[in-house]
Amino acid sequence: MDEMVLAVQEWVNEKYGDHPGSGRIPENGKTGWSTVYALTRALQIELGIINTANSFGPSTEAAYRAFGEMSFDNIPGTEQGRNIVKILQGACWCKGYNPGAFNGIFGPATERAVIKLQLDAGLPQQDGVVYVHVFKAFLTMDAYVLTLGGDPQIREIQRTLNNNYYKNSGVQPCDGHYQRQTNKALIYAIQTEIDIPANQQTGTVGPATRAGLPNLSVGSSQSNFVRLLKYAIVFNGYTLNNINGTFDNELSNVLREFQLFTLLSQNGNADYQTWMSLLVSTGDPNRRGTASDGITEVTPARAQTLVNEGYVIIGRYLTNVPGGLNKRIQPGELQTIFNAGLSVYPIFQESHANANNFSRNQGYVDYEKAFRAAASYGLPKGTTIYFAVDFDVLGHEISNALIPHFIGLNEAKNDMGNQYNIGIYGPRNACIQVYNRGLADYSFVSGLSTGFSGNLGYPLPNNWSFDQISTITIGSGSGMINIDNNINSGRDSGASFIDDSVEVPGELPDDPNKLSFGQFTIIALGASSLANIEGNTDVTDLNYNLSGYYRKGVYIGTRWAALAGFYPKYFEVYLETNVTQPIGEFVDIIDPVENHVIGVQHMFAVMNGLYGRFKDSVEITDILGWAGDLITVAKNVVMYRDHYEGDLNDRTYAAAYDLIGMVENKPFPDLLFDLDDLLGDIDAYNMAHEARRLNVSIAEIFPSYYTLGQVNTRFTRFFNHRFNGDRAKLLVDSLEVMKGGIEYSIVREELIGHLNLSVGELEAIAIAWYNKILYYVDQGK
Repeated sequence: MDEMVLAVQEWVNEKYGDHPGSGRIPENGKTGWSTVYALTRALQIELGIINTANSFGPSTEAAYRAFGEMSFDNIPGTEQGRNIVKILQGACWCKGYNPGAFNGIFGPATERAVIKLQLDAGLPQQDGVVYVHVFKAFLTMDAYVLTLGGDPQIREIQRTLNNNYYKNSGVQPCDGHYQRQTNKALIYAIQTEIDIPANQQTGTVGPATRAGLPNLSVGSSQSNFVRLLKYAIVFNGYTLNNINGTFDNELSNVLREFQLFTLLSQNGNADYQTWMSLLVSTGDPNRRGTASDGITEVTPARAQTLVNEGYVIIGRYLTNVPGGLNKRIQPGELQTIFNAGLSVYPIFQESHANANNFSRNQGYVDYEKAFRAAASYGLPKGTTIYFAVDFDVLGHEISNALIPHFIGLNEAKNDMGNQYNIGIYGPRNACIQVYNRGLADYSFVSGLSTGFSGNLGYPLPNNWSFDQISTITIGSGSGMINIDNNINSGRDSGASFIDDSVEVPGELPDDPNKLSFGQFTIIALGASSLANIEGNTDVTDLNYNLSGYYRKGVYIGTRWAALAGFYPKYFEVYLETNVTQPIGEFVDIIDPVENHVIGVQHMFAVMNGLYGRFKDSVEITDILGWAGDLITVAKNVVMYRDHYEGDLNDRTYAAAYDLIGMVENKPFPDLLFDLDDLLGDIDAYNMAHEARRLNVSIAEIFPSYYTLGQVNTRFTRFFNHRFNGDRAKLLVDSLEVMKGGIEYSIVREELIGHLNLSVGELEAIAIAWYNKILYYVDQGK
């Protein structure tokens, strides 16, 4: 939580929250779209705009110009002026620029903050004047500094585009990530160089832009176009040493690489088709491919049309959407296709039009349905089935719904003998992310959807098999057929014969964790939806809300708040107000290794600590997990050690070794560190570690952790991640928990100080934990 952001939110609510043109926003100290929108509406209210809106549009621009573009020596000394300066300062704090105060006085520190943004964004003016485009830039969630995973070269290109073309494109992000807005900035730049009037520029490739694309080759003198061409090449994932205005041999060679990858003529020139493939997901929509897909039955006459038009493969649907068109493969159709010398790639699509249709459980069900349909048609083993993602899936939806869905597909694939491969049909970004996680063999790209955010700002995935670029009608009479025209990479040759050797298993056993995983999916989608509304791209915040919700009703006391952070009440209200499916009581996990119940509230509470206020403190996060339970188990040790023989320390050790991870039974009831707690601590650490390492949503790790085998080596993973696989470190850290460290000593005093245990007894408990972990590690668990 940022105290200054919180102060901004509190002020906006107090000053404008009850105004009819505004509304109250969360006071959580975290910058998000709700805060940015509230500041924008506050500005509009101060400027006298009645019909306020979230956007800083033409009316706001005109009203602000009439007020006067602010600078250090140009501020009206009125309440309106002070409020507008305060809105600017609030925007500065929210974007990470320190204006020195939040007081409505435009002083030197506020001027420096404005200059810093101008510099970061690459703007030609670095004078501290709050021009319209500068104020507008402050009132966005765009970043103007390099962010995690960003490319410095891309950032410099973004800054240069701002410097040269901001008058038409506006101030665009400079975070080092090629994205939708960067793509639009590049198009605006090209349109400017083509001399399209500013009021006719759109940031999209229309007829005038296509007509103005120049044919460039080595030695071309149009340096501005060459520079923009190089930007487009870099945006498509290629490396250039020089991004100047010279068309040299390096550029020509890289263009040949790109042309080879996209199956264009390898001439090393920037011709029309090369420009189009660099700029638009369809490339040249008039280009003819050799692959197709469609919803129409392929009859002998239509098959002949396809052959005559140069097509070699067609995509057809395995099933129908319930209540929808009859687009599935018809009886005898496959043989008709094969007799014509064509091949087929199967597509599975049933109600996959939004993120709510995707989950790990649904993925499992979908693969089983697709498998049985493909086998019934006689499609041979090794055929790739393309599972459709037929909507503009956003980044947070990919992480929290799509990735788990494809994990479910792969789980079912494994359970059904790995006989049919998995492909994805969808926008470029979805295809790239699913492929990068090893969850799909091939990508069938929906390039025809040029307006999808998942296509704008993303290159073709490396495993692309088909690229859908236009819808056309070919043939005549009985041979007429409407198809999607696709470029064919040749990576997937499809099926070309009928084979009855696929082994169809009986009914698969129901997943005992289906309800728990399904419940998690609802919560995860809620967390990602809130993050999207807030414009918050920090996956740490998303994971804090997601894991923190499981603390509900149990782990919300002052000790948990002090160590892990406050319970995310705002997310609870949002989730339970907006969710379309009831969440109900939390459903625990049945551990597939030990066949033991793991309490999800305890496990996610531990995980929440790893995303909490002290997420970078090993001591605090340990206390919220295994270390806290280890300290607490001393109570049980004192209660039950008389069941064992030997001196005091021997009995203490023996009791601790047995009681840590014991399944509760009659002689030892009310265990404080039983198997449920032990597995929950270990699994929480492992999953959070992996999610933090990859900087992804927990949804990408859970439930695959339990279903794809990671859980089988949970103790080894924990030992390697937390203790670097070092037995000496495990021993030292275990002893530190029980008898050293300031943070540990405070917790020990609070939890077990009344037991007055000797150093020898504390050491015995620590060594018991050390040996218990190594027992599992040495077994390969």
